[in-house]
Formats: sequence, structure tokens, C-alpha cells
Amino acid sequence: MDINKISCQVKVPEVISQTSLFKLGWGAFVSISMSLAIAAPSFAQSAISLSRNFRPDPATLSGNGGGSTSIASIAGIADNCRGFANTAPNHTITLNETFPLMDILVYTSNINDNPTMLVKGPNGIVICANDESGGRYPQVSRRLPKGNYQVWVGSKTINQSFPYTLSLSEIHQK
Repeated sequence: MDINKISCQVKVPEVISQTSLFKLGWGAFVSISMSLAIAAPSFAQSAISLSRNFRPDPATLSGNGGGSTSIASIAGIADNCRGFANTAPNHTITLNETFPLMDILVYTSNINDNPTMLVKGPNGIVICANDESGGRYPQVSRRLPKGNYQVWVGSKTINQSFPYTLSLSEIHQK
């Protein structure tokens, strides 16, 4: 195996030369790579773009909710913003046109998960929801203007992680 061929295929940050890595050894390279992966910014788990009369309705996205950051601090307001989520949004939703009604519902298969939800959108829109919003699961049902929305799914308990489904519909879901 030709070590020069391997070194040409490895992408190394500009601040660390390939020669330095060979002096330090592959263990240092793995450690540096892991550090960069951990320090790299995280992005939304998934993204979706919707236009009116989308099919299938509801559109669903899956993810893992919960985290250690207060949803109220992410929202920038304390009004009904409960729970803890990751700093990065779980989903990005692009509405290609204004929706007279967009229903966003988070549900889980475990009744003990206690999900909460934060939606941030254009023009300063901030919507917080939890199971105290009128149902068993966090739900938002309202007119939403065209634009990009970020969705965080949190838990009422700090650092509790759980799988969930985010359901988007043009009709009220229950």
C-alpha cells in the first residue's frame, strides 16, 4: 500500500499540514478528525418544501427530540415555551406560498415522552406548543405566510431523547 496515495485522498484542514500529520502519526489524525466532527455545527435533521395542495397530506418527517437547551432561550421569549431541545433545529420547512391553514403536530409512540415544540418563521413568528395546548401532543394549527420555518422538538425533561413523527397537514389533525 502506497502511503502517498492515501495522504492525497485525505482532506486535512488548512491549519494542519499533511507532513505534520505523518510526524504525529495516524492516531493524531483520528483524534483531530473526531474533534472537528464534534465541533462542527449541526444542521436540521431534515428539510421539506411544500406548496398548497401537497400530497400526501399529511406529510411526515421523523427525528429524535429532546436536548439540554431551554426552548424559551432558543425562542427568545418565555411565553408558553417549555422544555429542552438541541440548539440546532430538528427540521426546516419551506412554505412556497401562504397557507390559510397549516397544522403541525408532533407525536410519539410512548405516552411518557412529553414532547414540546417551537416553530420560528419569517417576520418574527415564534410559536411554542406542548401537550397543554389543548391535546395529548404539541400542535399548531393556523395561517402561515410563505417563507422558511425552523422547528425544534423538545422534551419537558432535560436531556431526554426520544423518536417522534412531525406531521404537516392542510387540515386540522387530531
